Amino acid sequence: MNERTDLTGLRDLFADKPHPTADRLAPARTALLTEARTTRRPRARAAGVRRLLLAGGLVAAMTAGAIAVQTFNPLAPASAAEVLRLAAEAATATPWPEPRDDQYLHYERFAETRSEDGVPNVGPRHITGEVWESVDGSRPGLLWHKPSKSRPQDHEYQELLTRCPERGAGRPAYADLRKWPTDQEQLRRKLAERGNEMVPGKDTVTRTWNGVLDILGSPVPPKQQAAIFKIAATLPGIEVEELKDATGKSGIAVTRVDNLGPGGAISRESLIFDKTSYVLLGGQELVPGYGRELWSITRPQVTDALPAWSKSLKRRGCV
Repeated sequence: MNERTDLTGLRDLFADKPHPTADRLAPARTALLTEARTTRRPRARAAGVRRLLLAGGLVAAMTAGAIAVQTFNPLAPASAAEVLRLAAEAATATPWPEPRDDQYLHYERFAETRSEDGVPNVGPRHITGEVWESVDGSRPGLLWHKPSKSRPQDHEYQELLTRCPERGAGRPAYADLRKWPTDQEQLRRKLAERGNEMVPGKDTVTRTWNGVLDILGSPVPPKQQAAIFKIAATLPGIEVEELKDATGKSGIAVTRVDNLGPGGAISRESLIFDKTSYVLLGGQELVPGYGRELWSITRPQVTDALPAWSKSLKRRGCV
C-alpha cells in the first residue's frame, strides 16, 4: 500500500463532498459514541480503520467524518436516552458558578410564540427578559422585559419580583434546589410532586416529566441538573428530533408526546440541547389549538446586588 497513492485516492474520492463542519459532524459523533458504547467492532474492521488513519493522516480523519455524516440520519443522531445521558455528563463537566445564598443569578430568558395552522390570534412574538434571581429567594428579584427587534412597538418595562407566601411555595429557589437529593428514587418523587402541583391528576410519568420541564426552566445546580437528565432518560414515550431554540439556534431535541391539548389533542414538549456540547439550550411546547412556544435561557453569571436603577422601581405585586 503506497501512502502517496492512498492520499491521492482519498482526495479524489471526496473532492465533491461538503467540507465537514461542527453542525455536520455532531450527529456523526453522537452516533459513533452510541455504537462504541454498545457494539464491539470485529477485529478485521478495526484493523482496516487503523490502516486508513495511518495511511491518510488528518485527511483520512476528516473524510471519515464526512462518510459518517452521509451514513447516519442527522434528524435522529442517537436515542433520546443517549442524548439525555450525554447532557448529564455535560452538566457536571461544564464550568458553572457557585453563588452564595446572599447573591443573585443574572441571565437572559428568551421566549417566542408562533401561530400554527388553525390557531387564531397567536404570535408571532419574540420576547427578551433580563433576569436577576435571588439565590435563596429571600430578596426580590428583577425582570427587565425588552421588546424584540421584530416588534419594537412592544412595551418595555422593569419589575421587581417578590414571592407570595399565600400563593404557595412556587418554584424552589436555587439554594433550595442545591439541597435536593441526587438519589434517583428520591429525586423522582420530588419531580413528580412538583409536576402534580402544576397539573394535578396526571399519571406518574406525566407528573415527573412536567416536573422536569418546570425545574429546568431556570438555572439548576449541576449535580441536580445531571440527575434530572438521568431520570428523564428513563421515561417512556421520549424521542429525538432536530429543533431550533428561541434564539434560532438548531439543536438536538428530546421530545415527549402526550394528549395534553384541548379535547385530547396531541402535544409535543421538548428539551433542546446544543449539538456539540449537549448543554441545555431551552425547550419547546407545541399544542394544537394553542400554537408553538419556544424558550431559551443563557448561562447565569453571579452578582452581589441588583443594578442601581432598580432602587427607583416600585413593587407591583408578587409571584
